[in-house]
Amino acid sequence: MSSNKYIKLPVEEPRFPQKVTFTKSHLKGFFKLGKVVIPENSDFPSFQEIDPDKYLNRMLDYMYKDDLSAILIILQIFSFTPLFMIRWLMSLIERGSSWEGMIGAPFRMLQIALKGLIFTIYYSDFTTDGVIHSRIGYDAKIAM
Repeated sequence: MSSNKYIKLPVEEPRFPQKVTFTKSHLKGFFKLGKVVIPENSDFPSFQEIDPDKYLNRMLDYMYKDDLSAILIILQIFSFTPLFMIRWLMSLIERGSSWEGMIGAPFRMLQIALKGLIFTIYYSDFTTDGVIHSRIGYDAKIAM
């Protein structure tokens, strides 16, 4: 019997970023999804104005391969899907995510994946003047 009272768990090897390349259809679907999730508002820059495609790799390069391939397939489908259909699909996902138990689980996962992709890039505020953070009143400074 071992004198060590702790159980050693297998530790996953560290993952290094992969360089994901996007096709024009992936980017087209990405911009359409962004237009639906963050509609244009006069007080904030539009999703396209912040050049989100420059920052897409900061997130997707670190995703698990299965999740990444699913996102890329969805973006490719969105590239030829009309905006009204994407709006309808996102509202269906929103409604389905409120369902309890296993029935709502796939909708919640889709909601987190699709909205999370857009919100993470938009609210990271890569704008030069930090206009998004200033307009929502976000300040991460620590005051002592």
